[in-house]
Amino acid sequence: MFDVEEFWKFDLRVGKVLAAERVSGSKKLIKLDVDFGSERRTIVTGIADQVDPEILVGKKMIFVLNLKPKRMMGVESQGMLLLAEEDGGRIHLIEVPDEVPVGTKVW
Repeated sequence: MFDVEEFWKFDLRVGKVLAAERVSGSKKLIKLDVDFGSERRTIVTGIADQVDPEILVGKKMIFVLNLKPKRMMGVESQGMLLLAEEDGGRIHLIEVPDEVPVGTKVW
């Protein structure tokens, strides 16, 4: 179990996907260009085996921004997309309503 203070350390923000493309040489990775209002970041997510990149463009979703950058297949990811995953591995996107501004803090 974690103390709630541990949870508050994560910087969860609403971001809007501006562009999405498969990472060359990978079956699962998608490179996202995400707008957070005051900045844009590259986020790499491993969902290409279940989601076509094209459907991600224009969606507002929740991202973790204060993780250490991680390089995957030559692309640096500057955060993490939050998803819902069933016990069997099927994933679901968690979309944020259009009226929520990009960059909004999630808690």
